[in-house]
Formats: sequence, structure tokens, C-alpha cells
Amino acid sequence: MDTLRSTAHLQKKLGNDLFNVLISSDNTAAVREFAAKLAGILPTTVTIVGRTYDILGLLREGEDYVKGDTMVTRAKEMTADLGQDEGEYLLAHQDEIPAALRGKAAFVFTAWRHPDDSGSVAYVCWSGDRWVQGWVWLSRVFGGGCRVLRRK
Repeated sequence: MDTLRSTAHLQKKLGNDLFNVLISSDNTAAVREFAAKLAGILPTTVTIVGRTYDILGLLREGEDYVKGDTMVTRAKEMTADLGQDEGEYLLAHQDEIPAALRGKAAFVFTAWRHPDDSGSVAYVCWSGDRWVQGWVWLSRVFGGGCRVLRRK
């Protein structure tokens, strides 16, 4: 179906009022977020009470996972090696983390080390009905769901 026919079909199915809301330039950001959610695309930025972060993956093309030391190195290279203050800020304002990330991303804070084990870093992930903080050893591997945040 060509673009004009697709647009006419969508307008007919939604009705004029909803179609006009959809195409309004005032709603571009919301429509983009909704379409990305439908497509299963995770957000690449998040704003938490005025602090904006880039959400960055750790894997390069062809990789399924990386070792902990590689993850830490890449986080530093991307200036995304955040610590305890940022992790606790995220948890304190977790209601602002987009729902699309629930169960799909774990945020690793490579500079937030366990007080009794410097070989463990903090992470924040979705658990049932809220975001929680845990610890993971750097001797493990980190897959595609692991993300780091870079504050803008």
C-alpha cells in the first residue's frame, strides 16, 4: 500500500478527531515514543527530574556478551561510568523511568562498587513491581540487556 492510501486508511479507522491528534506537530514526541514501543524499540534517552541521560548499550556488532572488565572499559570510554549518587538518584525517582524499559534493561553503575568487594558493581533492574538495586561480580558476562547511562 502506498503512503497516501495507508494514510487514508488510518484516518478512516481512527476517525477524524483521533487522526488529527495523531498528526498534530504538538504530539510528535508522544507519537514517536508510542510507535517505538509498538516496534519494541527501547528509548535511547531518559529524563529523571531534570537530569537527562543517554541510555547506551555495551555490545558491539556480532557480540552476544562482554566480560566485566570490557564492560567497565567501554563505560569509561563512553563517559558512562556512573557511581552510587546517580544510581540512588535513579532509584529515588524510579516512577520517571519509562515503562518500556521494565524487564528489558538493567542499568549497570560501574563506579558504584560493593563496599566489601571491589570486584562487584551495582545494577538497577525491574523486579515485579519496582526498580531495585543489586550487585553483580565483574567476573560474569554481560549481555544485551545491560545498559549504562551517560549524563548529558
